[in-house]
Amino acid sequence: MADFPHIYTTTAQGTTATVLNLKSENLPDLDVAPPTQFGGPEGYWNPEAFFSAAVSTCFILTFKSLARAMKLEWSEIKVDADAYLDKQGSKMSFTKVDIFVTLRVPSGESPDPYLKALKKAEENCLITNSITSDIHLHPVIQSE
Repeated sequence: MADFPHIYTTTAQGTTATVLNLKSENLPDLDVAPPTQFGGPEGYWNPEAFFSAAVSTCFILTFKSLARAMKLEWSEIKVDADAYLDKQGSKMSFTKVDIFVTLRVPSGESPDPYLKALKKAEENCLITNSITSDIHLHPVIQSE
């Protein structure tokens, strides 16, 4: 691992048109627009979706690392992150994030160590650690 701090740089560029272009080194460019709730066109990624996606993907990657360290066998994980944007006074912010996790594990396995790993993933995900939103984990363990 590289020494800290790690720096992640993106460049957004736009014109008077609604859609802007997002770049980051060694990644494909993305077209980005406001969400439809703010009058943006359908079919584009938006900052609000990126926020939710950052939570769900970070959660999975953190869980995978913990499961490997804990030697837990599993076959599939699905994470839906519902990020709630709300007004607080005159400002808007994400006030709550519900993380719905479905984890498939081998038949006959106790769910306890998996639930522990999922809780640790919530506690150690660098994205959930970096936001002020209330985080609520909703785990489901399914046997194969």
